[in-house]
Amino acid sequence: MLKNNNNNIILYVVAALLVYLIFTTNGIKTDIKGYKQNIENIQTKVDSAKAVDTKIVHKIDSVKQKVVTINNDIHHIDKTITIVKERTNEKTNSINKFSNPELEYFFTNRYNKGLNGSKD
Repeated sequence: MLKNNNNNIILYVVAALLVYLIFTTNGIKTDIKGYKQNIENIQTKVDSAKAVDTKIVHKIDSVKQKVVTINNDIHHIDKTITIVKERTNEKTNSINKFSNPELEYFFTNRYNKGLNGSKD
């Protein structure tokens, strides 16, 4: 009878372990479903962030193109200013070469006025 009781006890322990394993396995499956849902939610957020990133990249490219255009305009204006400065310096230097009578003649002919302010 003792042998029979030992077998029954072992049988009950094994049955209890099986029941415990079945219930804990179901709990793990439930957690896996929760993790899958979390992964899907995170993937949705990642996709949304990628879409926003793409929009930002397009805006950055647009701004870069505008900066290049503005830089080109600035270089063009700088060249124009340099040309104007050179021409002004040439004229200033050429005026410095005139004597006083030549300057008087130049301005008299230019404005058709004599020294006293009356027209010729």
